[in-house]
Amino acid sequence: MDAVPPRPGVFNADMRLKAVFEAALDGIVTISERGIIEMANPAAARMFGYEDAGELIGRNISMLMPQQHAAQHDHYIQRYLDTGHKRIIGIGREVPGLRKDGSVFPLRLSVSEIKLEGRSMFTGIVHDLTLEKKAALELQQEKERAQQYLDIANTIIVVISSLGIVELLNDKGCEVLGYAESDVLGQDWFQTAIPAELQDETRSVFRRMMNGEMAILDYYESDIVTRNGDRRLIAWRNAPIYDDAGAIRASISSGVDITEQRAAEDRIIRLNAELEQRVDQRTEELAGAVNQLLNINKKLEHEIQERRAVETALRNSEQELRRAYEKEKELSELKSRFVSMASHEFRTPLSTILSSADLIEAYTREEQQEKRAKHTGRIKSSVSNLTGILNDFLSLSKLEEGKVGVQPGLFRLLPFLETTADELSGLLKPGQKIYKHLPEHDLEMFSDQKVLKNILFNLLSNAIKYSEAGSRIDCTVEPEGDRLRISIKDEGIGIPQEEQQHVFTRFFRAHNAENIQGTGLGLNIVKRYVELLGGSINFESELGKGTTFVCLLPIKM
Repeated sequence: MDAVPPRPGVFNADMRLKAVFEAALDGIVTISERGIIEMANPAAARMFGYEDAGELIGRNISMLMPQQHAAQHDHYIQRYLDTGHKRIIGIGREVPGLRKDGSVFPLRLSVSEIKLEGRSMFTGIVHDLTLEKKAALELQQEKERAQQYLDIANTIIVVISSLGIVELLNDKGCEVLGYAESDVLGQDWFQTAIPAELQDETRSVFRRMMNGEMAILDYYESDIVTRNGDRRLIAWRNAPIYDDAGAIRASISSGVDITEQRAAEDRIIRLNAELEQRVDQRTEELAGAVNQLLNINKKLEHEIQERRAVETALRNSEQELRRAYEKEKELSELKSRFVSMASHEFRTPLSTILSSADLIEAYTREEQQEKRAKHTGRIKSSVSNLTGILNDFLSLSKLEEGKVGVQPGLFRLLPFLETTADELSGLLKPGQKIYKHLPEHDLEMFSDQKVLKNILFNLLSNAIKYSEAGSRIDCTVEPEGDRLRISIKDEGIGIPQEEQQHVFTRFFRAHNAENIQGTGLGLNIVKRYVELLGGSINFESELGKGTTFVCLLPIKM
């Protein structure tokens, strides 16, 4: 007997139902009254981190929930069975899910009862909300960032719905209106911020713009009323906000408070009108005086010429007074700096002299001669330092007053250099040595010997002062055409790169030389002396490695 074929459509319907179950994007889980999983589609297995649905079949549904929520779920099902209510247990309820790896994620759960073969089963549709939550969080963060941008704006920014309700008001708007943001959001804009006599007209224009009966006003000015009743004039810029259907759903407006600006403009207009009136009045008065002025014109011309001569003399005198004032101001500054520097630089050597003098008085016995000699040396060194400071100020004072004149004379170079170097030998620190690199053949110079000696003395004493004991100092002198090139190179502390531009400035001390005695005047004086001789000076320096100063001076002035 032939097999009975299935009824048309039955096989196909079952196949379609299975295909839908297997291909569904949301998870589908069927459980018994005891909470045992009887069916699960692949989407549910993937959602909870399992390789296939077989890992879920036969296990309690609590494996898919955090422990504290599993008990609550069993309570809901038991309560449903006890009451016998025939209803859907939950539609779209958000609950946490537990993945195989132990991680918890948000999901939306819909549960309904199914009656099959006389028993109740429960089918749950689960939808992973992870991406939606992430997107919602990002959207919220984006809104918060946008709100921050709006709140730092220096203009009023307000969003008004098509019904006239305030949807957004930034910090500047709250500040101008005198309201807290919570007091304004959700309120009628026109009743809150528009003067009573303007509310109907303003609302009417707004409704026509929202309904598309007229174009959105790109710019207009209107009054608003603050919480304490003050009126402010605001210049508004407006733009529509559209919904998904392309209809205008709200208006965003940016406003600038121009109350003071408009008041100033009105005052200017009023003053201009008053000025024009005064000009007209004065014109009439002047017209009457023109005839009289014509009669004395010749006399005035002569007076004008005299006045111009006087004004010219006054201008010249003013310029001279200004120069004298600047000079006096500069001198006052110089005195102030001298007092400040002297109080600091003089204190140490004077204290040394005083203490050493007291100690010398205490060393009365003959065997204490060595100690007396030590303190006598300290006194001599301190007096030498004070003499150097005073010499710097005397030199600067003479230069400032123009009292330093050049008196060139003819002299031989090599003996002059040897004598100058010998005079500096007493300043050398232990182990320091000056290496002289001089021309093989002597030459004659026609220059100011005294000024040249001061230049060399300052540069060499600086090299000694800012170099350590045992260091080397090179003094190189060589002719270059009609000029003499003098180079002083040391192995000292060097000058910081960022401070080198100030080296020749009066009173300048580099920060790494603050603990070394000095006035900050030596290089300024050297530069002026070099220029007096018609020469130039420059330098190269590297911090911690030393400095080289180079002077180019004419052999014959």
